Parts: sequence; structure tokens; C-alpha cells
Amino acid sequence: MQPRLWHKLLIIPPVAVGLAVVALVVSNKPAPARKPPQEAVQGVRVLTVRPLTFTPRITGYGTVRPARIWQAVAQVGGKVARIHPQLKKGTILKAGTEIITIADDDYRLAVAQAESGIRALEAKLNELAASEENTRTLLRLEREALAIAERDHARKQELLRRGTIPQTTFEQSLKTLINQRKLVATLENTLRLIPVQRRELQAQLDSARNQLASARLNLERTRIILPFDARIAKVDVEVNQFVPAGRLLAQADGIAEAEVEARVPLQRMQSVMALLAGRTMRDVRLTNEEMQRLARQFGLHVEVRLPGNGNGSPVWKGRFARMSDTLDAQTRTLGVIGVVNDPYGHVRPGTRPPLTKGMFVRMDVLTRPLQDTLLLPRVALRDNSRVFVADAENRLRIRPVKVRARLGALVVIGAGLKPGERVVLSDLAPAMRGQLLKPVEDDAMWQRLKMLANAGTGE
Repeated sequence: MQPRLWHKLLIIPPVAVGLAVVALVVSNKPAPARKPPQEAVQGVRVLTVRPLTFTPRITGYGTVRPARIWQAVAQVGGKVARIHPQLKKGTILKAGTEIITIADDDYRLAVAQAESGIRALEAKLNELAASEENTRTLLRLEREALAIAERDHARKQELLRRGTIPQTTFEQSLKTLINQRKLVATLENTLRLIPVQRRELQAQLDSARNQLASARLNLERTRIILPFDARIAKVDVEVNQFVPAGRLLAQADGIAEAEVEARVPLQRMQSVMALLAGRTMRDVRLTNEEMQRLARQFGLHVEVRLPGNGNGSPVWKGRFARMSDTLDAQTRTLGVIGVVNDPYGHVRPGTRPPLTKGMFVRMDVLTRPLQDTLLLPRVALRDNSRVFVADAENRLRIRPVKVRARLGALVVIGAGLKPGERVVLSDLAPAMRGQLLKPVEDDAMWQRLKMLANAGTGE
């Protein structure tokens, strides 16, 4: 037992020596160098402000309808004598095509009767003119006879005063004078009545001519003619069918123009109009008069395409026509109406169909491009009116800005920023003025900003 204990005790001296050596080395080691405290640097994503060309776009969805709808209504009654062989639903017919003919025998007879009545009245007027001429000639002769009778009566009156003729001879001359005066007066009265008779006959003639015009109009109305190039939408008549006046026979849709009434967000429309007009949204009045003025000033136009087809969708370009009279209070959308010319033109089977009635489409309302526009992503805006800017020394500056419009993911800056300045995109909590930043340009955000500016949607 004792030898084993002795061997264990032999370990103590080497351990003690080792500890002494370690203590000596540690005590002689120089103290670590102390660095002065350094300012914290915050890494942030930044976007350099650069002017862009921006075309505001307002997108909505709606259905296509014809700009003109014509209803073939029977204006006269009668039996249908003929129907155009191509008068069928869906057929496109040219303007001037006689699509329905109503039997016109009765109306031709009415025209003939009216013409006969006019000829009779014209003959009476000619007879009255001849009678007037004869009466004037007769009156001139009778006045000459009256003058002779007056001179003869005066002479006999003088002879009676002298007593050279009997009283009976004088009275006979007086009677002859009175009869001659009566005859002249009768002829004068006849002449005075002729203008009255002429006016009466002229009124009858005017009435007869009106009846003739009405009869001819009714005769013309037996031929129902298409007023413009159209696609037949409805046919409700058969040959030999009697149709009364006022009956709807067919309906046709014009193919020269198509309308699209799209529902667009009210706030989006107000934002774009405020941007164009240089006003606040509160000051924008979305009246048709104001919209027409802005349409002329900024070239409002529309593009219609099929929804969901991407960039390969066919595009129909058109004009901004007017605002609708409806505002949906629940969805906060209003109706915008665009017009596309020649919706059936340039059709390519499989790739570009005609823009037909009832087709559900997307419609974009666009303006002329706005040059040198300062755009920012909406995430860069702080408290709706400020942005964080990294200055030339990479220090944080808090800058108030004037926002001209908020369009989806984009904001249009009106004042407060200049091209070349760097706007901080990262969240800073807390954000302290003058704090040191380590800015890193966000190229992906710049590419997205350019894409949104080109698309014009901000979404």
C-alpha cells in the first residue's frame, strides 16, 4: 500500500511547476488594444430618381354592343308581299337593301285619287280665271253704256225743263239709267267675289296636294329599306302575313361602330383626371363636359382586347365617347363608354374575331404619354407625404413631397424630389435624421418601375 501512495505523490511537483509557468506567461502578456467606438451603419435599398415617360391607363371590363340599333316598324298596314331572301338572324346586309315589301295596291289607288282631285281643282281655278277675264271685259263695256245712258238722261232732263218732251219720256230714260247702273254694280260685285273664290279653291288645292304627298309617303312606306350596313338581329314576319301599322318586323345592328361600356374604379378615374388637370381629387368633376374637354386636350382614347389572352390578344383601338349615367355605389365603379370603328374589319380566323355584340372584353382608357414624369413605388412613400432620402454623404434625410396622383403601386411626384436623388425603400425602425446609411441600388425595383410606367396601370 505504501509504494502506491508514494507513486501518486510524485505527480504533484510537475503540476505545480506547470501552473507556475502558466501564471508567469499570463501575467507578462500585453493587454489587448482598445479601438475607439464606431458609428453604426444601416444597410438600405435605394432607388435613384429618374424621369420616365408615363401613359396613365384606366382599366375596366364590359360587354360590346352596337353603336346604332335600327328597328323595322311597319308605318302602314297591309299584307306582306315580299321578304328579302337573306333577311335572317346574323346576316350582314348593305345599306339600301329592301328587306320587306308590303302590298301597295291600296296605296297606289290613293295616290291616283289624290292626283285626280288636284287636276279637278286646277281646272276650276283655270275656269275662274277665264270667268274673271270675261267679267272684266263685260264690265268695261257696261261702264261705257252707263256713260252713254247718263249723258242721254241729262239731255232729256234739260228738254223736260224746257217742256219739249213729255214726262213719260224722261222717266223712261231714268229707268234705263238705273238699270244700267245696277248691271255695272252687279259685275263689280262679281269681280270682288272672285278673289274669295280663288282663295277657297287654292286652299282646297293645297289640301289635295297634302293628301297626295301623304298618299305617296304611305306608298313609299310599303318598302322597308335598310338605312345603313347592318347585321340582322331579329326577324318577326312572314310572307302573306297581315301586319298593322306600328308592328315590329325586324331589328338590325349597325356594323360601322361598336360601343363598349366598361366599369372602371371611381378612385382610379379621379386620380388620373386629377393628374391630367393638375388638380386635387376633391376638385375633379367627372362630368361629361369636363371629360370631353380633357379628352380633346390630352387625347383620351381606348384600347379593347379580349381578357386573359396576354400580349397575344388582338387589340381594337377606339375613341373615348362619353361617361355613362350610372354609378355603382356598392362597387364604387362608374361606366365609361368607348367607340370602336369597323368592329367587323380585319378579321383573321383563329386570331382576330369580329368585335360582336355581347362579347365580354377588357377596355383600357389611355392618354397621350406624359414626358419626364417622376415616379416612385408606393412603398417609398412614408406617412402619405414624405420620403427617406440618402444624401451625398449617405446620411438619412426626411423629405416632404407633393404627390400628384396615387395609381395602384405607383405614385407620381409633383414636387420635393429631383432627378438623381436616392430614395430609401427599406423600412427603418427607428428612422433618425442624419443616421449613416449603406445604400444598395435596387435594380429589380427599377426594372419593375419601368415596366409599370410602360404598362401605365400602376398595378
